[in-house]
Amino acid sequence: MPNLSRSEPRPGKATPSLRDYIAAYVLWFLTSAISLLVALAIRDLIQMAMVLTTWDRYAVHAINQFSTIALILVLVAVVAGVEGYYRHGVTKGQLRYRFWRVATVLCVVFAATFGLRLVLEAIASFVNLITVLLFALAAGATWGARWAARRAAPRRSSTAAVTTASTTSRLGWLVLPALFVIGAVLLFLPIKYPLNPYDEGLALVNGLRVLHGDVPFRDYWAIYPPGQSYILAALFQLAGPTVMVERVYDTLVRIALVIVIYFVSAKLLPYPRWAIVPFLGAVILLAAATFYGYAVFPALLFSFLAVLFCYRYLETQRRVWLLAAGLSTGVTLIFRIDLGVYTGLAIAAGLTISALWIKRKPGGVGRRLTTLVVTWLLVAAGAVAVAVPFYGYLVAVAGVGALWNNLITFPATTFHAVRHLPYPALSPDWSRWAEGDDLLFNLERVFADWLGFYLPIVVFAATATVVVVAVVRHRKDESRLTRRHAEAMVLTVLGVGLFVQALSRYDGIHVLPASLCVVILLVWLMQQIPLTLWRKPLFAVPAGVLLAIPVLLYFLLPYIQLSEVVHQFPPGDCYSELPAASCVPSMLPNQEEAVRLLEQRDPGGGAALVALTRHDRIFANDISFYFLAGRPIPTRYHELHPGVATTRPVQEEIVEELKRGDVRWLMLVDWPNPSEPNGSAVSSGVTVLDDYIGDNYQRDRSVGWYQLWRHKE
Repeated sequence: MPNLSRSEPRPGKATPSLRDYIAAYVLWFLTSAISLLVALAIRDLIQMAMVLTTWDRYAVHAINQFSTIALILVLVAVVAGVEGYYRHGVTKGQLRYRFWRVATVLCVVFAATFGLRLVLEAIASFVNLITVLLFALAAGATWGARWAARRAAPRRSSTAAVTTASTTSRLGWLVLPALFVIGAVLLFLPIKYPLNPYDEGLALVNGLRVLHGDVPFRDYWAIYPPGQSYILAALFQLAGPTVMVERVYDTLVRIALVIVIYFVSAKLLPYPRWAIVPFLGAVILLAAATFYGYAVFPALLFSFLAVLFCYRYLETQRRVWLLAAGLSTGVTLIFRIDLGVYTGLAIAAGLTISALWIKRKPGGVGRRLTTLVVTWLLVAAGAVAVAVPFYGYLVAVAGVGALWNNLITFPATTFHAVRHLPYPALSPDWSRWAEGDDLLFNLERVFADWLGFYLPIVVFAATATVVVVAVVRHRKDESRLTRRHAEAMVLTVLGVGLFVQALSRYDGIHVLPASLCVVILLVWLMQQIPLTLWRKPLFAVPAGVLLAIPVLLYFLLPYIQLSEVVHQFPPGDCYSELPAASCVPSMLPNQEEAVRLLEQRDPGGGAALVALTRHDRIFANDISFYFLAGRPIPTRYHELHPGVATTRPVQEEIVEELKRGDVRWLMLVDWPNPSEPNGSAVSSGVTVLDDYIGDNYQRDRSVGWYQLWRHKE
C-alpha cells in the first residue's frame, strides 16, 4: 500500500559503485580535517582557561598534558569511528545523511567552544572580534548542517519523523537565541567610540533642552521631529544626563531592529532559515555605523515593525494587523516624517497587489477595490492615532508656521543647497586607489561609495521586475503570483524611499537604511532562482563571483572597520574623566581640556555661548560641548547650521540673546571647513555676529582649537 511504503526505510544499494566509496572517503577526509580543527579549538580554549586560573603551575601543567592526550585519543576514536560509519552508510544509501549528522555534531561542539571562549574573553575584559565571527559562523553552520541532514534523512515512520522534527526544532531554538546574543555583543562592542561633536551632540543637547523644559521649535531651532529628544529626556530624568545613557538606549534600539529584520526576512524568504544571512548583515552594518543618537535608527525599528505587521496581514488576512502596522507607521512619523511616509507608501503597494491580483475571496473588481480602500484606511487610522496628537501638541505650543518651515520647507530647499554631496560617477574612480599593499583598503576607497550607490538601484530594479512579471503572468497562471511577491514589493518600495532620502546627502551613514533592505532582497532574489540552475557550474560559478560583491560591501569591509574600532577603543576602558562623558572619549582634540578650562575660569556655571571663530562660512559646530559642560544655553541656535546661522536675521537674533542674557563667556572653536562641494563652503558675507564678538569680547585663554573669550569690562 502507498501509505505503508512511506514508512519503510529507504532501500540500500545492493552493489555500491566505486564512485560511492570514493565519495565516502572524500567526506571522511573532510570530516577528519574538521575534527582536527575542532580539537585545536578545544585545546586553545583549555590553555586560555588555564591562563586565567590561580591554580598551582604544576597542576596547570598536568592538566594541559592530560587534556592533550585525551584530545588525541578522542580525535583518533572519532576518525576511526566515522570511517566505518560512512562505509556502512554507502551500502544503506545513507552517506549524505550520515555526513550531515556528523557535521551537525561537530558544528555544535565548535560553536560551544567559541561560545565558552567568548565568556572567558569577557571575563578578561577583551573580546576578540575573530572569536565572535567564528562563533557566528559555527552557529550558522550548525543550522545549515541540521537542515541538510533533514533533507537527506531516510523516510521513517510517522512517530520517528515527529521525534526527529521535535529534536531538530529544539536545536534550532537553541541556535537562534545564540545568534541574537552574538548580534547583541557585536552591537555593544563599539560603545566607547569617540563622541561625535555635531550629530551625536545634537541628539544629546536636544534631549537635555527638553529635560529642562524647552519645547522644540518654540525654544530652540531644529529640522527633525523631536521624538528622539523626548525619549532621551525621559531617560536622562531616570538615569542622569550622560553620554552612556544615550548610547545604551541607541544600542538597544539597534538590537531590537536586527531582531525585527530577522523576522521580516523569515516571513519573506521561501526558506526561512536563510533569514540568518540578512540578520548577520544588518548586525555588521549597524555595529560598524558609529553614529550614536541617530534618530533614523528608532524610525527604522518601527518602520520594519510596520512591515512585519503588514506581512502578518498578508498571511492571515486579519485586519488587526493592519491597525498595528498603522500604529507603527505613526510612531515612525514622530522620529522621521520622510521614513514614515515611505513606510506608508510601501504598505500601500503591498496591499494593492494583494487586493487586486491575489485572489482569496470571490468577487469582482468593485469588491476588491472596496477591500483595498478599507485596508488603506485602517493603516491610515493607526498612523493618525499616533501622529496627530503628537504634532497637534507641537502646533499648539510652537505654531504651524514654525513646524512647516523647519520640518518641510527647510529640508526640501536650504538643506539640499548646503549639505548636498555629488553622486558617484557611472564608473569607479580609480584615482582613489592608494599607493600601498593593503588590498582591502584600496578596494574600500575605490568601490565602497560606488557600489553603495549603484548596487541598491540594481537590486530594487531586479526585485520590481520579478514582481511585475509575476503580476503580468498571473492572468495565465495564478500560482505564479503569491503573497511573497506582495511582501517583496513592500520592501522594495520602502528601500527605494530610504535610498531617496540618502540622495540629499549621499554618504555611508545616509545610505545605510536602504542597504538593510538590499541585504534582505538579495537573499530573496537568490531563492527565486531554481535549484537546478544552482547545481550547474556554468551558472553557479559566475553567480558566486557576483555574490562576492555584496559580501565584500555589506559584511567584510564593515566587519574590518568594526574590528579596528574595537581594537582602538575597547569597551572596558575609560577615556574621559568628565562626568557627562561617562568614559566616552572626544572626537575633537583638547575638548575635555577646554571644558575644564571654562569651569576653572568661570566656576559659577553661568551661561556660555559655544560658537565658531567665523560665522559667514559654517560647516558644523561643537554642539556636544554644551552637553559636556552642563551649562545653560543662551541661544535658540545651539546648532549653527549653514544657511541659517550664516544669515543676517539669525545672527542679529543671537546678538540680541547675548545682550539680553548678559553672557560673559564664549567658547569659540576654530573648526576647519572641509570645503565640500556645496553651499557650506561659500561665504555669505554676513559678519554681524563676528563683529559683535570682536567689539565686546576679548580672548582669555586657548587650548588647541578652543579659544575662551570673556566679556570686556
